[in-house]
Order: sequence, then C-alpha cells, then structure tokens
Amino acid sequence: MSTSIGREDLIAAITTLVSGLDWLDAAWLGGSDATGRTDHRSDLDLVCLVRDDGVEETFSALESLFESLGGIRHRYRVPEPTRHGNAQAYYLLVGASDDLTIDLVVLRNSVEDRLLERERHGDPLVLFDRGLGIGSVPLHRDAHDARLRGRYAEIVAASPILIPLVSKAIDRGFVAEAASSYQNFLLRPLIDLLRMEHCPERFDFGFRYLDRDLPPSERAFVEHLSITGDLESIDELRKQAVERFNMQILRVEALLNGEP
Repeated sequence: MSTSIGREDLIAAITTLVSGLDWLDAAWLGGSDATGRTDHRSDLDLVCLVRDDGVEETFSALESLFESLGGIRHRYRVPEPTRHGNAQAYYLLVGASDDLTIDLVVLRNSVEDRLLERERHGDPLVLFDRGLGIGSVPLHRDAHDARLRGRYAEIVAASPILIPLVSKAIDRGFVAEAASSYQNFLLRPLIDLLRMEHCPERFDFGFRYLDRDLPPSERAFVEHLSITGDLESIDELRKQAVERFNMQILRVEALLNGEP
C-alpha cells in the first residue's frame, strides 16, 4: 500500500500532543530508538507516564490524534493484566506502513518499574518531561538475579517432563506438534540458558536481539537449530539441542554458584 505518514512526522505530532496533556508527566520512546538501532522497518515504542487516574484519558487523547492523522486501521488493546502489569495497546494507522506499528504502554505514576533499566531497555528518547528528569537507571541487580534464578529453577524442574514430548510427537508422526514442541519445550529454554551465560541482563528476551546478545558462534548455532523441516530433521536437531541443553544446564549452574 502507498504510505503518507512518515516516522519522524508521527513522532513530532505525538510530542506536540503529549506536552499539552495536564495529567501526563513524561513520554519517551524505547525499543530501537533507545538502543540506537532504528532503521526503515522500525516500529514506535511509546511509553507515557501519567497520573494514576489518567490512563484511559491518555489512550483517548492519542487515539484522537491518530484519527486526525488519517485514521486508525487496526487497534489491539492488550487484555489486562498484561505480562508487565501496565496498560498497553497497538495501532496501525491509515496511510502508514505496516512496519510503523505504534506500541503504546501507559504507566501509572505509582508504578515502581518504569521500564528504564539501561541494561535491558537502553537509553530512552525523551519526548516530554515535566521536570522528572526521566532517563535510564541501573539494573536492580538483586531483584533481577532472583528472577533469573527462578527461571533457571523452572527450566530444570520442567525439562524432564517437557523435552520428551518432542520425541513423542516425532515417534507418532505428528510434524506440526513435533516442530511446536521442539521450539517451545527445548529450543526456547536452551536460548534462555545461553542468555544466562552471555547476556544475563536480558535472559528472558527469547529469540529477540540474538545478533547482539550472543557471540557469533552461539548465534549461528541457535539459527542452525531453528530451521526445522520434516520429522527426520527435527529429530536430528533435537539430539543436538538436547546435548547442548544438558551441557548448558551445568554451565549456568556453575555460574550461579560462583564457580569459574
């Protein structure tokens, strides 16, 4: 489809709007804008910090803006509670590229975690700040370490039950189930374990940002494991992944115990 709304024009319009909302204290861009990785296919990760009673007003104000820019062709409000506990919606605008999704998160002022930890989210591109001094903050190491250890314990506890489901589906000749079980029950936990070693700050980011979070050889190995085909190929990848999974469990355990 032809496009008429550019990324920079959209950012400028949003900046003008949010700076005039009495109940809004700050707004910034995260994602690629915060990590210096913006390109022609980047979306817009918009975060608004508002009074606790201003959440719905914020959605309404921004949706009115989007309508004035040509209209909203698709809107998805994430059911609550969301995984991060904040209100969130996605928008595609009439006249804008499919890549220019607006991912809007509205934070209440009372929320402690403002998604500003540098090691996880980069340095925010601040659009408006009502004197709060919005900027990145250091990672809360103790809380983060507790989450990482919890995920490690979950992987260790669940793997004897979940990993055999892959070979079960293979043996039964169920290609779709085998591929799905392999990705969800073996490859994803393995990626989490690799991240715990090489990029513990983003241990829970899954398949995202592997190009910067894993060494080239590890990334290449994960990409090799990701390309599934028929049952025979899935089974061969399963064997390789299980071998590395078992090795990685021991490596992460040593790291968590402070062993060299």
